[in-house]
Amino acid sequence: MPYMDVWMYNSRPRMKVFLCYLLIFVAFFIFSDVMIFFYTKSLYKPIENYEVLVTTPQITVTLAEASNVNGNLKGAIKNNTNETMENQYIKFEFYSPRDVKMGTKYVEVGTLNPEEEKQYEFGFKFDKVSSVKISTATAEEVGSATTEELEILPTFGPAGLLSAIILGYFFL
Repeated sequence: MPYMDVWMYNSRPRMKVFLCYLLIFVAFFIFSDVMIFFYTKSLYKPIENYEVLVTTPQITVTLAEASNVNGNLKGAIKNNTNETMENQYIKFEFYSPRDVKMGTKYVEVGTLNPEEEKQYEFGFKFDKVSSVKISTATAEEVGSATTEELEILPTFGPAGLLSAIILGYFFL
């Protein structure tokens, strides 16, 4: 019996073992990814104390959640007047459970025609936020705002985008 016949015969169990290891690795990867997702979701608690202090424009909040170190806000801004809105900012003030102001974020509205609605979504990095006050910002407030207050952080960020691309590549 030539050497190649024995080698080919013996490689079949090696291939089965390799495929078993690959299957175990993929199963562990999926399991750990799902567990990490649910763990991170369990860290976020809903912010139930949010107060909209203005009636024009109409501001709604669809998602408000915070963890010990950061959070996310999502909603819509609707122009409920008969005039076009231009160059306005919405101010979000974040407070701790003891009503200590943790920080402020400004969202640029842009141009809104009458009865037009615009969605907003951003993340923030303030510790232990329990309430949010929402109002319109004056030009002086926006002019004196820092770059961190004007910067809108994405809810997922680069790490979330990279992991979504990797998962999409392997599973789609």
